[in-house]
Amino acid sequence: MTESIRQADIVIRGGMIIDGTGRPRFRGDVAVKNGRISAIGDLNAVRGKQEFSADGLAVAPGFIDAHAHSDTEFAWDSSGASKLYQGITTEISGNCGDSPFPAVPENKDEWQLDSFTDFLKAFSARHCSMAVNQALLVGHGTLRQAVIGSGSKAASPAELAEMKCLLRRDLQDGAWGLSLGLEYAPGCFADQQELNELGKIAAETDAIVTCHMRSEGLQIDSALEELKEIGRSSGAHVHASHLKLDHYTVHGRAPQVWAAIEDAHREGIRFTADMYPYTASATVLSIRCPRWSMDGGSEVLLGHLRGEKRKEIVEGIRRYYFNAQRAETCLFSGDGGLWPQIVGKTLRYVAESMLHTDDYAQAAAQVLLRTQAKAQCVFFVMSEQDMLYFLSRDICIGSDGYALPGDPERLRYNPHPRSYGAIAEFFRIAREKKLCSLEEAVRRVTGKPADIFSIRDRGRLAEGTAADITVFDPSSIAPRSTYLNPVQLAQGVHLVIVNGAVALQNGRQTEERAGRLLRRSVGKRQ
Repeated sequence: MTESIRQADIVIRGGMIIDGTGRPRFRGDVAVKNGRISAIGDLNAVRGKQEFSADGLAVAPGFIDAHAHSDTEFAWDSSGASKLYQGITTEISGNCGDSPFPAVPENKDEWQLDSFTDFLKAFSARHCSMAVNQALLVGHGTLRQAVIGSGSKAASPAELAEMKCLLRRDLQDGAWGLSLGLEYAPGCFADQQELNELGKIAAETDAIVTCHMRSEGLQIDSALEELKEIGRSSGAHVHASHLKLDHYTVHGRAPQVWAAIEDAHREGIRFTADMYPYTASATVLSIRCPRWSMDGGSEVLLGHLRGEKRKEIVEGIRRYYFNAQRAETCLFSGDGGLWPQIVGKTLRYVAESMLHTDDYAQAAAQVLLRTQAKAQCVFFVMSEQDMLYFLSRDICIGSDGYALPGDPERLRYNPHPRSYGAIAEFFRIAREKKLCSLEEAVRRVTGKPADIFSIRDRGRLAEGTAADITVFDPSSIAPRSTYLNPVQLAQGVHLVIVNGAVALQNGRQTEERAGRLLRRSVGKRQ
């Protein structure tokens, strides 16, 4: 031990150190100095300006949420409490094809900026702060909308060249990869060639291509093949976001889906995945509309619903909500501030008790009109058997959620509980179902996502790495958030350090906002 590390900013003593590699735990101390881990082991000779006992607790790298949508949440709430209380110190954001750059002409949001670099500059110039780190992807849907618009037209050679140029610029400047949202407009209008060509740009800097696949239900096989073809043709690392089987007719096929991923590995395709440990998904109600009806965006959809094509759209919706049982699987979680009475109610309730109809597809169309297509829903569409099978595989955990405050009065909607509990729920299930060892569970939310996204200095406890550290009780970490009462902070996390600053102490958040917008080291992969 050198003289320079005998004094530390922080020393965590006597914890069960689980370093994020999957190696066996060991008892020891961790020292932090100047925002980095300066020593690990028996540190009796080191004195810290702040010292914390971790006796009986696990000391792990800060958890990494592999799939988030927190992009600009810091602009209205810097606490990120929903994530911090789970021990999350870094989120992968800009997912499902949607990111705050490049600029889209019709989007007047002050945070929709020209480039990744402009976004980072604005964060600094506007004196913003946040509690946890973010690593942002470039959204393909945003990219396409910026160049082509919201319509369904195929990209011309010139438009594809412009998309490739913008993507290359942002990836070279440190964005973390390309995200696809192929179940949403306008990303759903892209063909295989467009996706392959953009994948080649990602491959130039060894960046990842994440994908909300075109189907997670009836067409899951072709959707997997489409993603594999991107990897096969471009050489890029491809990644399935929030892996699931979301249609009752394909429940029980999780082993076949995972076998398709293993087949990709045998082909030499780098193919990974994340998931959240819930049997309900969440997104906009308009996802149940036929794809053609979204050609041009929400305003076009609303025009169709007011016009002659309403019947066709309703029949498309009816594929999902053809009886009361199916309508019971749709729980409204947000209304865009336009019809608050539906929040917390099922489509069946809204149809029968508020609209006085048993035509659930027509009721859904009416909700879309009343909320200007802003209605958000929790969909109870997955099986526990499939969820547990995927969790038992080598998959990382992504919440598909947001960094939100802990005060329900600050939210005007009911978010899916995954924002407040995905990683905590994974630890609870792993513990109670004996899915894997504690060391493996920690690796799945630290070292594994760090490897997948090429985060070189986080995800492991090692000297010289960034001091993102989570101290938690393995026997009690769990969510408290529920579907009907989601704004409840997780339990079991005692101490969280973000970039060397104490962000949560004794289970309570501090005033520190030490999170950063991270830049990728281009061309280097761990």
